[in-house]
Amino acid sequence: MIEPEPEGDIRAQFRALLDRDHPKEAVFVVPEDRERVPSAPGLLVEHRREGSLYTRREGLAVMFCCAPSDELGFDRAMARILGLPQDKRAVFQNCEGRPMARARIVQACDADGWVVTEAAAGPDQLQKTSEALQPHVPPGGTLRVMTPIEALGRRMLLREAGN
Repeated sequence: MIEPEPEGDIRAQFRALLDRDHPKEAVFVVPEDRERVPSAPGLLVEHRREGSLYTRREGLAVMFCCAPSDELGFDRAMARILGLPQDKRAVFQNCEGRPMARARIVQACDADGWVVTEAAAGPDQLQKTSEALQPHVPPGGTLRVMTPIEALGRRMLLREAGN
């Protein structure tokens, strides 16, 4: 299950996607968040039961439409589409079956602390994942690392507060 994102994170992701100098090439939004998507002229959008993909690249839109519907296949495809260093299964395997204890969430945040891009990493992947996300940090922003519980808790608290 994917926990819906705070509205501030969604806005930050779309600002990055619309900035042609930023490396972000796609935003995935779960169905519960569709009403929170800001106006984004010029983007391609594709919908599936899992959620919606927004991008400027037709090839990514096609990959999304053609992604397998099984959870493992979809997760692998989404990792490629979103440019993540590894998919959820690779993280799980790297954490020896204990992702909540051993995984870390790497977040590229804007100057206001909103998440522009995030990726999970196992212990052996943390450096590679941090290096991959560093270019996603906008001017004045930061790269932060937290546990999965902290990342989920942050999302839940901000959603509950109406952010």
